[in-house]
Formats: sequence, C-alpha cells, structure tokens
Amino acid sequence: MDDSNEFRVVTLNVWCLPQPWPIGSKDRRYRLQKLSDHFNIEPYDVIGLQEIWGAEDYNFLVEKLSDVYPYHHYFHSGWTGSGVCVFSRHKIVSTLTHRYSLNGFAHHIHRGDWFGGKIIGMVELEYKEKRINFYTTHLHAEYDRENDLYLPHRTSQAFELSQFVRHTCSGADMTVVCGDFNLEPEDLGFRIILSQAKLRDAWRMSHEPLPDDECHSLTSCRGIPKGGTCDRPDNCYTSLLLRDKDESKRIDYILFKSGKTNVTLEECEITLNKIPSETINYSDHVGLHARFTFKEEIRQQSISWEPNRPLLIEAIGIVAGGQRRARKDRMIFGFAALLLVLLLLITLLLDDLSWYLSIVFAFVKFGITVAAVFCAWHGVIGLTLERKALKASKQSMEQQLND
Repeated sequence: MDDSNEFRVVTLNVWCLPQPWPIGSKDRRYRLQKLSDHFNIEPYDVIGLQEIWGAEDYNFLVEKLSDVYPYHHYFHSGWTGSGVCVFSRHKIVSTLTHRYSLNGFAHHIHRGDWFGGKIIGMVELEYKEKRINFYTTHLHAEYDRENDLYLPHRTSQAFELSQFVRHTCSGADMTVVCGDFNLEPEDLGFRIILSQAKLRDAWRMSHEPLPDDECHSLTSCRGIPKGGTCDRPDNCYTSLLLRDKDESKRIDYILFKSGKTNVTLEECEITLNKIPSETINYSDHVGLHARFTFKEEIRQQSISWEPNRPLLIEAIGIVAGGQRRARKDRMIFGFAALLLVLLLLITLLLDDLSWYLSIVFAFVKFGITVAAVFCAWHGVIGLTLERKALKASKQSMEQQLND
C-alpha cells in the first residue's frame, strides 16, 4: 500500500469549558497540552475538534500545532463561539459556515446551547491534486431522552446538516463529515443524515455487526464494544452513576463518501481515550479516527440507504409537534407577561413602607420588571422566530416528499 496515498482523519469533543472547575472542565489545560503532544506525533491529515469554547485554548493549540498543522480555522458563531475548529496539514482553500436555524432556548441558561450557536462548518482542503470537503459539527445535546424538549430542534438540525452537505459537496473528490452529533445510530436524525446526504458510517463499515447483533433498539446500540464514545465506564470524567453498567453512547462519528475519486475506508477505530501513563482521559468523550485510501480505478459499489420517504414523514411529525408546542408556549409566556405587569402595578401602590421594606421592594420590582420584559420578548419575538424556523424546516421536508 502506498502510504502517500492515504488520508487520515480524527475527531474529538475536547470538553473545554474555560470557567474554573466545577463550573468549567476539569484538568482542561493539562489535557490540552497532552492532546497537542499526541497530535504532533500522530500522522493525521486533518483534525476536527468540538467544544474548544475559549479563544485562549484555541490560540494555545494553534501555537503548539503550527509546525505540523500549519492550516487551521475556527468557526465563529453565537455569543460564546461554536467551539468547532479544524487543524490541517494541507492547505485550506476555502471555508463555509452554516448556523443552524434552531439552537435551543435563550432562557435555558443552564444548557448553554443557544449561546454557542450550533453550526456545521466546512473547509475545502487541497490534498495533492484533489479537493476534499471536510465538515465538522456539534449538534444540540439531548439531556433527557424520555422527555426530549429539544427533539424538534435536533431533528431540524440533522435535516439542515444533510442538505448543507448535499448541496456543497458535488465538486469534491471526497467528502468527510465528522463531529459530535448527539445522535445515536438508531435515532431518526442520524438516519436522515445518512439517507439524505448519501453518507456512509465509517465505524459501522469497519465493525460489521453479527446477524443477531443488528442495531434495532437503544440497548443494542450502546456499550464500548458497539463503539460508545460518551458516558463510558472506563472514563474518569463519567458520572459515578453511569460507571456500574456500560451504557456508553455512540454519538461521535466520521461519515464519508466518494466524489470524483473512488475512496476506500481502510480502518476506523476509537482513539484518544486514556492519556498514556496517566489515570485521566483526554476528554469526557473518546476520539474517533479513520484511514482512507484513494483508488484511481472506478469500482462499482453496491450501497443502499434507508428510503427517504418514511424518514421524512416521521421528521415532519416531530417538527409539527414543535410548532404546536411553540404556539402553546407563546400563549403561556404572553399570559405570564401580563400577570407580571399587573403585579408590578400593584407594587407601585405600596408607597407607605419602612425604609428597609422599600429597599426590598425595589429589588422585587426590578426582578418583576426583568421577568416581564423577558416573557414579553420571548413570547413575541423568540417564539415567533422558532415557529418560523420550524415552519421552514417542515416546508423543506415536504418539498422533498414531492420530488
């Protein structure tokens, strides 16, 4: 095999919240140093990283990796930044960013997804005489599978991702899509991505399941042997409640497809788990790396994808449910704003108070005012924007059904 004709990819959710522990990420600077050491030794062609939230951390990696990976790009988005960046040995010819139209809720401050502004980013790489479209993304987190408030948003993001890749990859010799999808293999959003963009799952192709081991249920898709990348019991940052039983999720992926040149997947394996000679891990996720080769000969490959129609019908139902919830929330927040305004008017009538009660009521009135303004803003503006974004996604899906 001609090593010079190989193309190596790695992806990792680095978990680098820049705030001090316990709010931020534990052992952040030490892990970044060890991560840069690893990247400088391993012969990757391109690296896709997620959750590099701070400019300081990104600049640290730029400095440490500049000799081996002279080309890099950070995808700026939202208030905190998207956290998504790329480092490459090969020249970055162009870049393109698509910010998802739905990114969670502004008042869910404890989540933070809305402030990050989730994106899919593309860099066009010049690899010898070939052009490679390399995409990396970080989709909205799930948080609660049994009561997934964000499911319409995540379904919409998956559809937008598939359309973005589908409409931008036509001129490439090879397409690679990687990142933290926050979707498990049986989830509707992931199946839409594969079916709509005609992508192949590198891990699944390298680890073909046994006939009685098909991934038809949640439990059959979880665990370290199934390629789990998050909530692994062998990760020191995994919650103690999740270490007793292996329910690790496979939510980080490398997807690919051939373009003008035939591409063969040689291997796809877990990497960047435990730091060598240490008791800690590189991140709360593990990484995934894949090795590809380019074949000049044209080889017909028999590949089938799940039919689009049933997937789109199910997705339309989920998005429509999101529209109904947004309409209901608009009424709730509007009613709450009116109640708060009435409460504020009542407090204005209470003038004959002692000095210390006056101070307390001043803070109370300020809090009521802020809450009333937010409820009015979210009900009139925020939820209107969400409804229109859901409507746009639904219409695009319906258009696909009519094709």
